[in-house]
Amino acid sequence: MSVSVKLQHVEDLRFNVEFPDGRKVELNSVEKMGQAFTPMELFLVSLGGCTAMDIQWIMSRQRQRIDKLEVSVRGTRREEDPRYYENIELEYVLTGQNLKKEAVERAVRLSQEKYCSVRAMLNDSVKLKVAYTIANGEGKAQKFTYTTPTA
Repeated sequence: MSVSVKLQHVEDLRFNVEFPDGRKVELNSVEKMGQAFTPMELFLVSLGGCTAMDIQWIMSRQRQRIDKLEVSVRGTRREEDPRYYENIELEYVLTGQNLKKEAVERAVRLSQEKYCSVRAMLNDSVKLKVAYTIANGEGKAQKFTYTTPTA
C-alpha cells in the first residue's frame, strides 16, 4: 500500500498539505501553535487514533460492546534536537455494559504489540506509559496499567 501527500510552502514555517483525494491539513511551527497543527501534534493524534481504532475493532470481534471510547495522549519532548518525544502517555477510557477486563487487556495488548503501525515506529528510547479505565454501567470505574512484556 502506498500513501502520498503534497506539501506546499505558504510562508515562514507554514505549509499546506493536500492528499490526492482533496483532503487538506495546514501545518505550522510550535511558535504558531493554535493557528494550525504542528507535525508533532499530528504524531500524537496518529498514535492515539491508530490504537483507538485497533481497540474498537478488536473489542467488536470479541463481541464486547463499547458505548464510549475516549483516548488521551500526552507527550513530553526532549530539550535537545532532535526534539522527539521522550515520554508518551496513552490512557483509554472504555464505557459499556459488562465489559470484561480480559477482553480490554487483550485489545490493548494486541494494538500495542501487533496491529498499530504508528506504535511500531516508536523506537526504544521513547518511554511509553499505557493505562486503561473500564467503566461498566453504573458501577465504579476501575483503572489498570498495561505493561509491555520484557524479553
